[in-house]
Amino acid sequence: MSVDATYFRDLVSSAVAGRPWLVAGDVLVPMAFIAQTLHELGASSVLALGVSRGMGDLPDPDVIPQVHGPGIVAPDTMTGIRMAGEVLADLPPDLRAAVEAFDPRKEARAVTPLYFDGRPVAGRSVLGARPQAWRDLEDKIIIDAFWDAAGIPRSPSRIVAPAAGELEAAFDALDVHGLGVVLAADARDGFHGAAHGVRWMRERSMAGELAAHFAASADLVRVMPFLEGIPCSIHGIVLPDGTRAVRPCEMVVLRKPGKAELHYAQAATFWDPADADREAMRDLARRTGEHLRRTVGYRGVFTVDGVMTVHGFRPTELNPRYGAAISILSKGLPELPLYLLHLLIADGADLDWRGDDLERVLLASGDANRQGSGSVVTKREFTETHRRSLVHDGVWRWAEDGEEAHATFTIGPNPAGGYGKVILVPEHTPVGPSVAPRIADALMFVDREFDLGLGPLEPAKAVR
Repeated sequence: MSVDATYFRDLVSSAVAGRPWLVAGDVLVPMAFIAQTLHELGASSVLALGVSRGMGDLPDPDVIPQVHGPGIVAPDTMTGIRMAGEVLADLPPDLRAAVEAFDPRKEARAVTPLYFDGRPVAGRSVLGARPQAWRDLEDKIIIDAFWDAAGIPRSPSRIVAPAAGELEAAFDALDVHGLGVVLAADARDGFHGAAHGVRWMRERSMAGELAAHFAASADLVRVMPFLEGIPCSIHGIVLPDGTRAVRPCEMVVLRKPGKAELHYAQAATFWDPADADREAMRDLARRTGEHLRRTVGYRGVFTVDGVMTVHGFRPTELNPRYGAAISILSKGLPELPLYLLHLLIADGADLDWRGDDLERVLLASGDANRQGSGSVVTKREFTETHRRSLVHDGVWRWAEDGEEAHATFTIGPNPAGGYGKVILVPEHTPVGPSVAPRIADALMFVDREFDLGLGPLEPAKAVR
């Protein structure tokens, strides 16, 4: 007999109920809502902790105890994540005192964000902490060997030092489409995501400036042809009885005209690839998951990122962790605590996971409940959260009083200054085509209105 999402909620509840949980991360707001979920699932007690408060509302502090530090100042998102990780690994006295008062017997386990490295928080072990062998595979320098060993087609690449001559030679060899090449840094300074460690070398003449840029953060860079098409990802879940695959998600990666930087604006599920491409991506995810299991004993959610080209999907990186896009894909299942479920799988919990049913539930909801958003980190400082509604009638504008919103925009504090997010309203967003043009236009509109310093943005070009 098949089951629905409530089965998996009850499964998670059976594993987390009756014990204390410390939910700790760089930003308090999302941690507090994970803590609220744990409370609803029967945790004996919870404490939400953040290095900074962050943007948005918080649950009732009388129900969900919460504490946060004064925050940090960081030049960009990835640096902020790394700085916050160091704070969590060695809490300042006031935050540590709050944890000890909450859990004097040291019975709690910790839940941290998907991108943290799993070090204990105030001596409390982290649920689903990833072994080093899993984290290593996020390095863009070594992943092509993984694709080759797994028998997965990929684009050609070279690994070179960040020196002008080396980049010029790699450009000459790999600019096979006349669109330039993409450079990705190694993981010398830790993992990087959200296009932070990636640059588009459009012309050979950019070698010098990009060599100087990467020399400050990497010992090696991977060079591969720039792939025209829709940036996208596919998630798999490695379970004890096999790997399951969900539906593709569009990654909204926008271009800055004439510049090497790319703007990662989050993900969406409005785009539909051709049926054959969808199934090819799902098959790739299953093959990837099984190779992960055989080689490093992987468990839980992972993501393969890449580009849907005229020749089909080509992978560019592997994220052996819970991916941000799967949170968007599962928005239609508020009763399913998918992140906690993933952490329990990764932790090795011996539960009846019902993999076929889990895949069916996620596929059905992902197809029926489309979602999408676009974000921006700005150096303009925001100390409060602001919310506005938008309407799209050929161009974006602010909604008038009583007018139905086509999207919402929220902006508020962030370690780098401010963080803004456009969330599309599904009922007013076309299903099928890429949503990147719509999000690019929305971000440029709020950029002009709030003076965010974002500048012009261009969407990727669909090629089939």
